[in-house]
Amino acid sequence: MDERVLEAICDHLKLVKYSEDNYIVQEGEPLEKMLFITQGTAWSYTSSASGTSAIKCLVKGDFYGDELLNWASRLTPFSAFPNSTKIVKAHTNVEALVIKADNLNTVVSRFWWHFSNRLGHMNESQLERCQHLAASSIQAKWRYHLAKAV
Repeated sequence: MDERVLEAICDHLKLVKYSEDNYIVQEGEPLEKMLFITQGTAWSYTSSASGTSAIKCLVKGDFYGDELLNWASRLTPFSAFPNSTKIVKAHTNVEALVIKADNLNTVVSRFWWHFSNRLGHMNESQLERCQHLAASSIQAKWRYHLAKAV
């Protein structure tokens, strides 16, 4: 990912702590943030009348909220947040780097050419690999950003 894009994202990241058993994201609610797990374990799952779906464990290096990248890349109005399709709940105490949807929208708007050129021509498998690489790059850049500030 372009260094300027990483810097812009890092400028908007906040380290947020979630206590064990607290809900981070609710299914069906507007998805207002993207999070990158830096510590702890969160569970991601859907609810249904017949029970819950398979639980995906989110651990250090994982992220949730990639739907916001699609939303921001379409440059839709702020009122059109996508709804979360899953519940994300802290299984243990969790620390995560969080970027709010409006801040992500600002970054994507500023660097629209980067996102449209790179993401528009990828298949699903390539996009998934790119998302994991981007998440790792963002976390590494954040650590560098913090070290530089000290």
